[in-house]
Amino acid sequence: MKILWIVNMIFPQVSDYLKQPRGVSGGWLLDLADGISGDSNFELAVASIYSGEEFQSVKLGNITFYLLPGGGKKKMFYSKSHIAYWGKIMEEFDPDLIHLHGTEYSHGLVCLDAFPERRYLLTIQGIISAISREFNADLTFGQKLRYRTLKEYLHLNGMIEKEILFKRNVQYEHRMIEGVHYATGRTFWDEAIMKSINPNLQYFRSFYNLRKEFYEAEKWNRSKVDDYTIYGSTAAQAPLKGGHRVLKAISIVKRFYPTVKIRFLMPGSVNGKMPINSGYQKMIRALIQKYDIEENVEFIPSQQAPGVISNMLKCHCAIIPSAMENASCTLREAMHLGVPCIAAYRGGMTDLIDDGQDGLYFEFEESEMLAFNIMRIFESDELANRL
Repeated sequence: MKILWIVNMIFPQVSDYLKQPRGVSGGWLLDLADGISGDSNFELAVASIYSGEEFQSVKLGNITFYLLPGGGKKKMFYSKSHIAYWGKIMEEFDPDLIHLHGTEYSHGLVCLDAFPERRYLLTIQGIISAISREFNADLTFGQKLRYRTLKEYLHLNGMIEKEILFKRNVQYEHRMIEGVHYATGRTFWDEAIMKSINPNLQYFRSFYNLRKEFYEAEKWNRSKVDDYTIYGSTAAQAPLKGGHRVLKAISIVKRFYPTVKIRFLMPGSVNGKMPINSGYQKMIRALIQKYDIEENVEFIPSQQAPGVISNMLKCHCAIIPSAMENASCTLREAMHLGVPCIAAYRGGMTDLIDDGQDGLYFEFEESEMLAFNIMRIFESDELANRL
């Protein structure tokens, strides 16, 4: 059976082939690709958009990779210029099944529209029609305008424009969900939303494995952590991830635990400091100063799996404070390691935690409750170990 994947990322082996840095996202796909490509009953091809100018086809290991030119704009904006490339792939590979991974971008929809007679499977990652309602979380228009950078004014790519673009792409997602007969997801939340869009959809519950390094890692041990340290993951990178809510919570925790420290993943960080590449990062810096928590916030560069594991295991707890998310990989990874976790009670995350038994919830707007739950873990090793 020939399977064509249409994905939003560049696989590590392709990055190596192109002599480009490897990305740190989408690790859940690599395990599945290894399993399928290693089975003699299947032939796997993977198509994605890359920043080059020429269409490329290259076989690396057991996988054929198709690279469509155009970069991010060709993913974000519906591009009929790619129809010819999809036609070439259909002629050359002739897949029995086309597996669309994610609805965030439109290049898969171009293929679906051009070749509707093919058999498609859609795997949902996040549902932008729901996420778009919370894209900039609870920030006011004034805040989004106040913290714009000069670069965002020049390129019109600040929080305001990104929200408009994201909401516009909801129409593409609806067309993808309406155009397929089969879909896989991970939570009751994504099942409910997809079936509200396409009542005839055949839905299958299917979780990805974690990255293989997590299955080989040691488990969290209370005696080995840096006391009062919190793993904040990517919360400070975008409003949707809830970093501004977290900083308010940290300012509360600091009154009781002056040495509390939160570590955020931030691309380009140097010596614990955050670069200011966006209006939201500018806002994060202003809030850190406002709350007087400069010594309590640390930024670390984006990490591959071993680095993520090392940082998680050193932390007293992990938080996933997104305003809306499906089944957070960060939450699943941290829970698998045994790290005590706190998550916002939003979206698909409501499927993952049994509150008080293997994690704690809080409402996104309630920074005070997030702070309280952090301190509950700090104050009780019994609770930490149970979680």
